[in-house]
Amino acid sequence: MDKILGSNGKQIRVNIVLVPGEVLREELEARKIIQSAFAMKIGVYPSHFSDVLKGKRRLNASLTLKLEKELGISADFWVGLQANYELSLEREKYSEMHG
Repeated sequence: MDKILGSNGKQIRVNIVLVPGEVLREELEARKIIQSAFAMKIGVYPSHFSDVLKGKRRLNASLTLKLEKELGISADFWVGLQANYELSLEREKYSEMHG
């Protein structure tokens, strides 16, 4: 990922964090797909899937492959989104601890 530099030459860090579950929920809504029916179709308990959409559970590799097959959105995209989200959370914790 390219760095964004301000007029002073220092790096600007953009604090936009995409929650993978929210992105997935919005995708399903855009396609008018019922969440519980979709969960059953891909072999995931609706309650577990709901937790993913709420950001309470992470997108694991198995789920990303199922999303790729059913939605046509690369598993690499979902894995990257999850990794970026987790890194952002850890970066924030680190920053709070180490100033």
